[in-house]
Amino acid sequence: MLFGFANLHAQNNKKKTTIIDTSECLDFTGSFDGTVKDFDGTYTVKLYLDNKLITTQMLKVKKKFALVLNKNSLYTVKVEKDGYIPKTVSINTTLSDKVEMTDLYRFHFETNLLSNDLSVHFDDDDIDFPVALVSFGKRCDCFEFNKEYTESLIHRMVNDLMFGG
Repeated sequence: MLFGFANLHAQNNKKKTTIIDTSECLDFTGSFDGTVKDFDGTYTVKLYLDNKLITTQMLKVKKKFALVLNKNSLYTVKVEKDGYIPKTVSINTTLSDKVEMTDLYRFHFETNLLSNDLSVHFDDDDIDFPVALVSFGKRCDCFEFNKEYTESLIHRMVNDLMFGG
């Protein structure tokens, strides 16, 4: 749950019962990076868990959003504003049982949005796919995004915009 309680779900299996820890693990925040100078009004952030909408936030564009995500879950965060192409981020909060948590991990997402007028220049898949894939990195003991995936997507979109695909 998103309210500070640890959820433990038992999955029934013919051989054994596995307990899956879904307690809170990640403070996921986001804001706009300020590159769009005439950006005002409100925007919407939608949080999906396993492709089911679980919460919606409507915020002023100058205000950051904040979500607390549980362990061992697959989330999608969708940022929407009228007149702009929505952006999504996919977050996998799977953590090994060996990960010792003393506090919530933190991840801040900073982005901009592109005008809907530009959508005709992009492949539909590039618009629909998440702009970032976030997951736990064992080496850094932190949540991080897959840089290669995001760079590849941005590179394709820039090429489509500049050279017509």
